[in-house]
Amino acid sequence: MLRVKVTWPNAGHALLPESGADVRLVVGGTPLPLASTSSGVREFDIPDGTARVVLKATFTASFGAVGSVGAMSHPVLQVEQPYDVVAGGTMLEAANIPAFVKSHPLVDTKVMANVNGAALVQIRTEFVNITPFWMAYAAFASEYVVDHQPGDPELVALGYTGGKPLIWFATVPAACAAPPSPGVGCLVFFRPQSYAYARVDEPHHDMFGLNRYLLKPVDDLHADVWRRDVFRPDPSDGNRPYVWLRAGFEDALSRSGKPVVILHPWPSGSDFGAATGASLPALAGGALRLLWAEQRLGKNRGAIQLGRLGVAGYSAGGLSMWAALASNTRRVSEVYAFDARGAPSSAGAAIQWFNSRNDTVLRMTGGYQLTANEGIRISIEKFARGPVSRVTATPPNRKAYDAGSNPLWDHVITAYPHLRGRVDFWHQFAVFGGYIAVPGPFAVTFLQRFLQDSLF
Repeated sequence: MLRVKVTWPNAGHALLPESGADVRLVVGGTPLPLASTSSGVREFDIPDGTARVVLKATFTASFGAVGSVGAMSHPVLQVEQPYDVVAGGTMLEAANIPAFVKSHPLVDTKVMANVNGAALVQIRTEFVNITPFWMAYAAFASEYVVDHQPGDPELVALGYTGGKPLIWFATVPAACAAPPSPGVGCLVFFRPQSYAYARVDEPHHDMFGLNRYLLKPVDDLHADVWRRDVFRPDPSDGNRPYVWLRAGFEDALSRSGKPVVILHPWPSGSDFGAATGASLPALAGGALRLLWAEQRLGKNRGAIQLGRLGVAGYSAGGLSMWAALASNTRRVSEVYAFDARGAPSSAGAAIQWFNSRNDTVLRMTGGYQLTANEGIRISIEKFARGPVSRVTATPPNRKAYDAGSNPLWDHVITAYPHLRGRVDFWHQFAVFGGYIAVPGPFAVTFLQRFLQDSLF
């Protein structure tokens, strides 16, 4: 008789409650009885003479009422893996699944050491899909649904069960469905400080902030001020200029044509937890593994894994971006610093990282960081004794914000030309870089340009 032990990490987490863990071994359509059970563990005995078994696992999270949202239950992870029973009934051999050209990417199987007739099966539950919960609990989720356009990249909310940050977002473009190689690129974006949160099941007030980065502006002069691509008077704030432009990341990613997933680790306050540490590549790889398992990327492709890794940061999010780079200098290959704080103090480390390999790419935009960015670029090109296409500082100096120098900046300040020289307004333009709401030929935003010129 073959004893099979099925385990999963982080059992008992709010997203992986024992009551919601339905883990079975099925023979001929009939579940086998449990031989033993404990938190995160299910054991089964496979009868002699059995030729095939199927592991079927569904993990369901359930929460009570949250504000005006009633109690909810949703599966956050579902796995099915068939096995052949081989070696005279003493071993399991995972069967290939056509969608993955191998066994299931979230299931690891091995023979237990020093134990005859025993197998250990581990289900990878570090990341789970919490999209239904997020869309119910997050303010401004309905605005995302309205303004997200057909053909735009898919947004998936991920729950991380191994620590902080608890919530991550993945932006998955159509180009990832059939990537040209098994290595899928990943760009991790660090935003400035957000609201503090401790659970998935609480009101989330800042999907507005997520919309600001992901959605493109709308071509409607009468639209809400925060949906536009120009600074507009804000009636709710004494008609002072509203300066938070929509940055259009989804559109930029789609138009770049690059098979890159953008990950947004969602900080609690300014705490990005493990996202800034040495485990970032493993975390990014885990998120991609879940997306592959759900066939949101690498459809009917095998051996999908993390390929080229980049980090990006805007404003105060730059402090976390530079920290993530410092923790992963050998693994990070692309850095996009959108007027990122910490540029002066991180300049030496950034230059050393860039010069350490010939496949590094550094793109910087400037408002407050114009001088620091240009200093980094000049230092790199002095070392190389000539221009280096893999590094850019955009714009190069303050003159780029003068009238007539940049029609995109002129467009953004149409209603407030007297604010042309204000660095705090440049700071908002630095994460955007172009208007994309107007009809006709589309301007290329900073992110689209960086992706198009990348080595992803």
